[in-house]
Amino acid sequence: MKPLLVCLLSLSSLPAQALELRQPYIREGGETEHRLHLQLDASFTFGIGGQSALGVSTHLTGYTALWNSAHATGTIDVGVQLAYGNEPIALAPWLSPDTTDGAAHRVQALATVGHTFHMGQRRRLAFGVHLFGGLNHWVSSYSVHYASEGVSGSATVQRDLFITGAEVKLAYRFSRHVGFNLLINSPFQYQSSYVQGIFFVGAGLTFYAR
Repeated sequence: MKPLLVCLLSLSSLPAQALELRQPYIREGGETEHRLHLQLDASFTFGIGGQSALGVSTHLTGYTALWNSAHATGTIDVGVQLAYGNEPIALAPWLSPDTTDGAAHRVQALATVGHTFHMGQRRRLAFGVHLFGGLNHWVSSYSVHYASEGVSGSATVQRDLFITGAEVKLAYRFSRHVGFNLLINSPFQYQSSYVQGIFFVGAGLTFYAR
């Protein structure tokens, strides 16, 4: 009878153990195996390029544990990031909407690599530093009309640059699949800041998928 009870108890604990192995984040106390995790950060951003810019950023990251201690677990992170920024007239008070119309647009497709510290007993707080590199596509399209001077015209300028830079991100997981994030990133300033941007800050949600 006793062996049968032991067998039944063991079987009843399997689902909980399997669920623990499937948790889509670094588990409490750290990882005991090098399992691949996936997370998606979706953030609203504000930045400075040629002028103030509003935009969105999505960052898909795969990561696995490199080391583990009593208070933190470190992971190696590899990902892809897509970002869009818009510089509207409304965020440039020195430009009059009566005489100037248009906006600048910036699209970035980046590859990222970095290291993240997952901290606390339950590993809910994460602090990561990433390097990025990829394509920056910039379009500036404006028209001006000064009736009193008889001046009117429009122009569109486009530039494509390969950029590199760094990003710092702080995230906190408040449920099994969802958390929030804060970020700041900046391209390395070795070419036109109007085209590649100066810096960007953001805030949004983090989704843990695996």
